[in-house]
Amino acid sequence: MKRTLIFALLFTMALTAVSQSKKRGRVKRKYRNVEQVSQNLPQVIMRGLVRDVSRVPIAGASIEIEGLTKLVHSNEFGQFMLSDLPKGRLRIRVSCLGYQTRIIDYMVQPGFNDHYFTLERGPIPLETEIATTQNREQQISDIPAAVSIVNKSFAESLGISDMEELAVLEPGLSFEKLGAGNTGFFIQGANGSSGFPGLSPSVAVFYDQVPVSQPGGFSSELFDMEWVEILKGPQNVLFGRNALNGAVHFVSKKPEDEFGGYVTAGGGNYWNKEVQAAVNLPVVEDFLFVRAAGIFRDRNGYVENTASGTLNGKNILGGRFSVRFLPAWNHKIDLQLNYQKSNEPGTAFINRWVPNDEGETGLFKSNASLNRGEDLRSEAEWMDASLTYRFLRDEHNYWTSVTSFRKNNTAASWDADGTSLPALEMENESNAENFYQEIRYNFMRGSYTNGSFGLNYFQENGNLSQSIFSNDELISRILSSPGSIVMSGQNRFPMQMEPLISNPMTEFPVTGNHSEAFFNQRKTRSVQAFLHYTYQWRRRLFFTLGASAIYDRLRLNHESEFTGGEASALRQFSGSEPNLIYRPALPHELSKNSLSFTGQAGLSYRWNENFNFYMNTSRGRRPQVLQFTWDGKPLIAGAETVYSGEGGWKTIIKKRIFWDVNGFYRRHFNVQTLQWHGEPGTALLAANGKATSYGAETGLKVAVIPGLDVFGNYAWMQSAFDSTGVDGKDFIYAANSFARAPEHSFSAGFSAKGRIAQKMWIFATPWYAWQSHFWFTEANTLGLDQPAFGFLNINLGLEMADPDLVLSIYGTNLLEEEYIASAGHWSGQFGMPTFVPGPP
Repeated sequence: MKRTLIFALLFTMALTAVSQSKKRGRVKRKYRNVEQVSQNLPQVIMRGLVRDVSRVPIAGASIEIEGLTKLVHSNEFGQFMLSDLPKGRLRIRVSCLGYQTRIIDYMVQPGFNDHYFTLERGPIPLETEIATTQNREQQISDIPAAVSIVNKSFAESLGISDMEELAVLEPGLSFEKLGAGNTGFFIQGANGSSGFPGLSPSVAVFYDQVPVSQPGGFSSELFDMEWVEILKGPQNVLFGRNALNGAVHFVSKKPEDEFGGYVTAGGGNYWNKEVQAAVNLPVVEDFLFVRAAGIFRDRNGYVENTASGTLNGKNILGGRFSVRFLPAWNHKIDLQLNYQKSNEPGTAFINRWVPNDEGETGLFKSNASLNRGEDLRSEAEWMDASLTYRFLRDEHNYWTSVTSFRKNNTAASWDADGTSLPALEMENESNAENFYQEIRYNFMRGSYTNGSFGLNYFQENGNLSQSIFSNDELISRILSSPGSIVMSGQNRFPMQMEPLISNPMTEFPVTGNHSEAFFNQRKTRSVQAFLHYTYQWRRRLFFTLGASAIYDRLRLNHESEFTGGEASALRQFSGSEPNLIYRPALPHELSKNSLSFTGQAGLSYRWNENFNFYMNTSRGRRPQVLQFTWDGKPLIAGAETVYSGEGGWKTIIKKRIFWDVNGFYRRHFNVQTLQWHGEPGTALLAANGKATSYGAETGLKVAVIPGLDVFGNYAWMQSAFDSTGVDGKDFIYAANSFARAPEHSFSAGFSAKGRIAQKMWIFATPWYAWQSHFWFTEANTLGLDQPAFGFLNINLGLEMADPDLVLSIYGTNLLEEEYIASAGHWSGQFGMPTFVPGPP
């Protein structure tokens, strides 16, 4: 009955939005050749264009009528429309972050009234930040949610060129990269489950409105980007099935009606070489434009491998080709093609207790001894094609179609035991094909109700093959190393000794070389219907409602086999005999169909364009995960749900200070966590925990004087698992904190720019980021944690206007802070976790 009522509500609200009368006699233009047709029209309508002094349209500006419940935002072309107005003199207020507010008195007449607004930047302007968080363009100060924006100019001023550097800047956000095609996002401690195949992420990643579910289909390089949106908290309504704890949306630079471009070339230590370039070409004025951008980056690894080669390096080649076609004022077609290939050295998974070939132990010795040398590798190749078509009925009522096809292939070979001994080695290959189609309608009624509803379909076919090569005798030698630890409760041995003081396998027979493999084939079919609705009840009071219904069809085919050598002695602890990880099994299929609902509701109080207070509540969901137990039986990890409440404010003070504050409280159920104790009947992932998390974040940006900006962010968070799980039984992680959830984190810096000649400036942007202690796993195992640490980064240089040239030098981690980038990994199942050192 509840589901029937929800569907009826969605249908009724959608029908109400679409059934508005279509207004005739609209201006046929891209704001030119204005045609007034006010005869015989009882409505009073005002249409206009917001632009800057260079006549460049401004998207996301707020336009409101003083004294009336009328507020709209300019669309991506800077256009707006206010309808159902009273005739006579009206006071119109136009504002946007980074610009001076413009107020005019205008005598409106029945019919259409057209006016252009030009906004000027103040003497000390803030940076303009526009986002599409609610499927429409808005300035960040008007978005009633915890959202952070990093735009192109801000990233360039800080010297940020990839996602790893950006994540350091943003408190509450963590990004893990374990080689090409293996990445994971963590927002406010949410488990990203990177490094393990088939586990559903808890943070949705979108690239130009298209979801990227596979780590191999995502590029961490931020080349030719317009901005990056970071949304915190459940975002399932507008960002789909994986947005349990947030979303990251990358928006690339689109073709423009102006010739231009750039070339960036540089080099650095570790034989770093990089080139980026872009060119924008208007083929037919006001009709057809194209843009092409490319990147090449090659850098040796910062960890030397005594077995030959380096580890943790980069080798990336990619490009993007975009076409924008405007056949009429109300039609827009965007075609985009992306391609990237990464062929990188292997990842430095290091055992910090076993000496390397030079007799050294520890993680930060700048070298490792991993067998197979240069054969260790990490490769990824992906391409996609997307087509976006927008049909505008008017400025705020329009249909959008997004169609995308994406394909990616990855391959990796790594030394899982982290030593020169061939104790545990792994290889995998994967490929995936994604298809995505969304039809969305953005609506506005009476200039006080707006939102969007739509339907999308996501299809993914993926294949994974993984090979494991092990030797029980050598694993025993590694575990017997002085000081080595066993991850308590998180390994396949029946012991709880930390540190390890004796050979854990003295009472068991050990065997020699062993090899096995397992194969997974995943199919996902997902349909989502969604509605997001904002109602301006009073001039300053807004209500927001959102709901989505998602139907998933999941299918997993699993096969495992013993491929050679001797049977593993460790089989008796997990029931996987004769294998080490998965018991041999013939092809077996597991499927699951489910219908789920998520929703959100919010209230915001907008005192004026300079202050916005909001409160939101939402229900988020992470889908079930299909898997097989170590002894070859099908097992489904239940869907994880989060009930969230948040509140905060955003304020602009004297057009020179932007300050935002957000606090949140969340209850987590069926928390999907990695559990490696390896007992028969268990699998890699379990979903029976409950937890509570709460915290607060604040950010500040200040335009101090011309040429000097100051910025800072701070986040505080507490998280803890309950003493009992959802089944009412004692929970093994009781009172533990989430992984990658530091209690405190902050970043701060300033950007200074001064003129030294008529057409020459110098600039400097130093910034510092710090995090308190955090754990790498939910088990909170002592030794698998990172003490408090901080980064000092700087970007400085010289800028000239004629020629248009910038010379800069930048550095990261200039204080040579030693820190761990990642810990645990596959070898953690066997009590010998490995660690990846962070870049020096």
